[in-house]
Amino acid sequence: MLYILAFSCALLFSYHAPEASKLVFQEVLSAFIALVMIVGTSSFALYTYVEGVAKDVSSDTDKKLAAGYDSAVASLSSLKKEILVNAFTVIALLLIEKCAHGIAVLFESSGYTYFNWPWAVFSSIRIACFTLSAYVAVVQFLGFIVANELRAVVSGGK
Repeated sequence: MLYILAFSCALLFSYHAPEASKLVFQEVLSAFIALVMIVGTSSFALYTYVEGVAKDVSSDTDKKLAAGYDSAVASLSSLKKEILVNAFTVIALLLIEKCAHGIAVLFESSGYTYFNWPWAVFSSIRIACFTLSAYVAVVQFLGFIVANELRAVVSGGK
């Protein structure tokens, strides 16, 4: 849904302001690599943090019989899986964006008299990939909050 919304807004902007959209898209998309690096680094840090919480939970043998133990282990496993999926999703979106950029460059200087639809479509795909990656980054950062809450629950039980 977010991808379609971002694609549609970018396409609409490209249609109504083609010259301005080229400049805006170029500036916005220049941050994509930095975003991927931030998400990748935070993924590693978050995964390490969650792994530490999981070790704390598994080392507490008194709590293993408690009803919430299985739920905590399942939540931590789910969070670790989500961290990995988010990291690989952002990398895949970067690859899609770079492919779309390569195709958009082919159409950028073509002699279109009215509107350069191919360039606009591929540039909109690039913007949609960036927007989706930004959303994944927000979800990843919210994972820190969840991991911190799980750490507080584990620490509070000791």
